[in-house]
Amino acid sequence: MKAERSTKMRTYGGLTAEERRSARRRRIMDSALELFATQGYPHTSIRSVLRHSGVQERYFTESFPSLDALMAAVLREIQEDEAVRCRRALDEGGTRRERARRMLDVLTHAVIDDPRKGRVKLIESLSAGPLAARERRRGLRHIASQVESLLLADRHDPRIDTTAMAMAVVGGVNQILLNWADGILHTSREDVVQQSLYFFEAIAEFGSGAS
Repeated sequence: MKAERSTKMRTYGGLTAEERRSARRRRIMDSALELFATQGYPHTSIRSVLRHSGVQERYFTESFPSLDALMAAVLREIQEDEAVRCRRALDEGGTRRERARRMLDVLTHAVIDDPRKGRVKLIESLSAGPLAARERRRGLRHIASQVESLLLADRHDPRIDTTAMAMAVVGGVNQILLNWADGILHTSREDVVQQSLYFFEAIAEFGSGAS
């Protein structure tokens, strides 16, 4: 009987305190994604996120100390999902070119499958604070490590720093994706993949020491 009463005290509406906290966090993050993407990070406030999510103000700080921390959490979720899908694409095997193309397919689909996520990752996160900037760098380094594994999959010139070359590939492709997402680059997804692949292959060929 005591155990039954204890269980009832720990739940409300069939949910434990931790489940309710997790649900509130999810609602806040979903609303933040929508608002960051549609009205921009600079024009989004904690109050507007709470109003959109229907979560009371006192519950915001149980999960996020600031709006920047909220952006970092949203960005982390986007980048971690992207990294997992890139790893799956690479693990399918094939030639280096085939694996690189599949990875680029993942990165371009990430921009158009949910344009909100593409805009938040590539554009709006740049307007946030140091927490989001740190998360952004972490995500880029993770993708760069996957690119480096591709560069090392074939012969390479030992004088070439493959880590630096991988970062160059990620930085260049990221800029292509940013301009595409922002409407500056007017082209198809397939052409973005192809142009990005040309860039990767140029770096890979240079790194191999091929003349």
